[in-house]
Amino acid sequence: MKKIILVSRCAWTLYNFRVGLMCALKRAGYNVLGGGADGDGFESKIKGLGVSFKPLPIDKKGMIPFADIKLLWTLYRWYRRERPAVVHHFTIKPVIYGSLAARLAGVPRIVNTVTGLGYVFMEEDMTWLRRLVEWQYRVALASAHFTFFQNADDLAYFITRCVVPRRKAGLLPGSGVDRSFFTPVFTTIPSPDAPVTFLMVARLLREKGLLEYVDAARLVKQDYPTARFQLLGRRDERNPTVVSASELDRWQEEGVLSWLGEASDVRPIIARADVVVLPSYREGTPRALLEAAAMEKPIIATQTVGCREVVEDGVNGLLVPVKDARALADAMFRLIQAPDLRERMGKAGRAKVEREFDEQMVIEKVLEAYRQETVHASA
Repeated sequence: MKKIILVSRCAWTLYNFRVGLMCALKRAGYNVLGGGADGDGFESKIKGLGVSFKPLPIDKKGMIPFADIKLLWTLYRWYRRERPAVVHHFTIKPVIYGSLAARLAGVPRIVNTVTGLGYVFMEEDMTWLRRLVEWQYRVALASAHFTFFQNADDLAYFITRCVVPRRKAGLLPGSGVDRSFFTPVFTTIPSPDAPVTFLMVARLLREKGLLEYVDAARLVKQDYPTARFQLLGRRDERNPTVVSASELDRWQEEGVLSWLGEASDVRPIIARADVVVLPSYREGTPRALLEAAAMEKPIIATQTVGCREVVEDGVNGLLVPVKDARALADAMFRLIQAPDLRERMGKAGRAKVEREFDEQMVIEKVLEAYRQETVHASA
């Protein structure tokens, strides 16, 4: 039985974004192992799939040489012991250190998925760090057999900067979405004066556009005081751009939004929302928007990398400039005033997911990368 190892930043990302892939591999007869930072409660869910899980010393706070060397050594020893046929890495540190460890351990097939470029590539004052991370990627991806990117912009950036050869890279439509799991929930079309609920699903990080969401909510509430603004996601204390607990408390005390915390099943919360919002500064391909579209929810997102792959402006949602709370509020006003438009956009979103983002399409492309010694660049 062939052994495949999947490594992500943590158990939460591995389970939430790769559960379909893990199940498909198990059905195909592979022996599947997972790895990532533990401590988030999803290890047991992974094991419940029949996938063993190895806790890994992935430090999420930044670049700490000793911690990163420890991760490299741990991965190398694990790969040497397990001798998998394929290793597949997701997110920054597993991609960089996992690729190097796998090459040193002699793993026959090394596949990566770059899920997004992270805050290092967004901040103007981080040029030196961006160059260092680019160099790390260049060395690591040279060790891999194939690397997937989740949007054309990230792929073009890496190729233009000579970080990855074109022949060893290709596109995936995000992690895909299970259309049989995320299905529309029928609700009657509300009257024009009914309260509208906006929902933002994201980790509580500044680069997700959380401050703009709050500012836009304040503007909308001036004219529509009954409009509801909800926030669903976790506070990642180890991320340097996490919104402080005191800020979050102030927003709730002000009445501008309600924080719903985390949810093991987001479907009931998405179903109750009228519009899903993500004013992010940059994404890979945001899973939250795919899930919302699959459930026939109209979307407001930013005209940026990743978001524009999911949202066709005026078709299944509205796109607004990055870091522009006024434009975000105007888009909210437009959808508040047009419930029939919300319905049409929701149906268009479901159709787009069916055409372009079905999870089975993603899984087939990944399996091809596992099987083939050469994967075409259009994969």
